[in-house]
Amino acid sequence: MTGNLRAAAVRLSLAVLLLAGISACGGAEEYTVPSKACDRDVSKGELGALLPSGAELRDKPWVSDNSFSCQIYVDGLMQFAFTEHSGQRKFDVSAYAKSGRLGGFDQLRASDVSDNAVVSHTRSVVMAPCPKAGRNYILDLELPNTEGDHSDDIERFVRSYLPTGLAAMGC
Repeated sequence: MTGNLRAAAVRLSLAVLLLAGISACGGAEEYTVPSKACDRDVSKGELGALLPSGAELRDKPWVSDNSFSCQIYVDGLMQFAFTEHSGQRKFDVSAYAKSGRLGGFDQLRASDVSDNAVVSHTRSVVMAPCPKAGRNYILDLELPNTEGDHSDDIERFVRSYLPTGLAAMGC
C-alpha cells in the first residue's frame, strides 16, 4: 500500500508539472510596445512604462487644423491619450488646472518639463512656445483608466516626446 501511495504521488506530481509546462507555453500573446503612436515617433521605453500588459494594442489618431489627438487602446480599453494644440494664447497652466478649467487632476503639482506645466498621478498639461506657428503649443496627456501615481513616468514620457510634438505641430 505504501508503494502504491508513493507511485500515485509521483504520477500526480508529474501530471501537475506537465500541465504547468503546457499552460506556460500556451499563455496569451503580449503586444509589442511600438516606436510610433499614431504615426508619431515615441520612446518605446517611456511609452511602455505607461501602458498595462495585454494581448492587443491599437492606436487611433484624430487631426484637425490646429490639433492632433492620439488614443491608445490595450485589449479594447483606452489606456493612454494625448492631445496637442498649436496657435494657443498663453495662460498660466497651473492656475487654470487648480481652478478646474482644464478638467480633473489627481494630486496636482508643478512639473519641471517646462516653465508652464503641471502633472498629476494620471495626467499632464504642458505649454511651450511655438514661435514658427505663432503663439503657444499645448500637450495634454492622460491615462484615463489607470490608478496609482504615474507622475514620474508621465514626465519622462513628456520630456522624450516634446521635441517630436513641437516639430510635428510646426513649432
